Amino acid sequence: MEEYLKQILRYLPLRFADQEANEFITYLSEAYLENLEKEKYQFAFKAFHMLYMTFVYKVSLFKSISPSAKDVFDYPDLIPKESDMIITLLKKTGLSSKNNLKKCLFHIDARNHCSHASGKIEYDEKGVDFLINDEIKYTERLQKKIEPELKIFLQDFLEDGWQKSFFSVDFKALFEEKYFSQSDLEAISKVSLLLFRKKSDNEKNIKQKVLYLLLIFAIQNLIEGEENLFLEKLPILMIDLPETIKVKKDEDEDEIYTSEIVEEFLIPIISNFTDEDGIKAEKILKFS
Repeated sequence: MEEYLKQILRYLPLRFADQEANEFITYLSEAYLENLEKEKYQFAFKAFHMLYMTFVYKVSLFKSISPSAKDVFDYPDLIPKESDMIITLLKKTGLSSKNNLKKCLFHIDARNHCSHASGKIEYDEKGVDFLINDEIKYTERLQKKIEPELKIFLQDFLEDGWQKSFFSVDFKALFEEKYFSQSDLEAISKVSLLLFRKKSDNEKNIKQKVLYLLLIFAIQNLIEGEENLFLEKLPILMIDLPETIKVKKDEDEDEIYTSEIVEEFLIPIISNFTDEDGIKAEKILKFS
């Protein structure tokens, strides 16, 4: 059952900007493991359920369940009854079948049973395993439902950022601000945009693609995986990339070598690759 903790943490924010929120997640994680070790399974479930509801609050924020919510942890105050939160979210995500409602509300009832002084132990190890496994299944289903919002984030990020000083983006702060999890970042890295098939023959397309590659490199450093995502995405920049492009600086127009952009912003990344990946990158960039 320890594996369930690793699974749920993949869907929770990698890190909150608020340190107290990070300590809260650590506290629940430790409470879950400690109660498992002592075979206090009902208390382990209560800790896990709170992690699960943190994920539910995050999805609710992504789906704008309440316009008043500015933070993941605003929801317990705005919608204090968890059953109302679950019903609203399932309806918003198209998962409000009778069976889904019944199962998700049962999770809350089970948590309540564990909290009341009933004079008996409500759930043994097998019962708690069933409950947590069920919550993991709904976590996976809800994660799928926020993929459209993650695609919109990527589109807006590239559209808004290419004219700014995007080369110094603080990706760590950005990911914290957006409450991105490992699963969110993995999903973003798989998004396909029309931009990736367009020619790199103008300033906007080139700078958007470079910004995307910088984002992918930041994602690559935070998610689990063997593949070199940056290297995999690098060819999108080379689609009909000219030797020079015209760029606007204030009201004036100038011409720069595209190799200057590559050398300044991408080569520092590639220089830290293994010899094998470095050679592959140089071939893509047509340096050899």
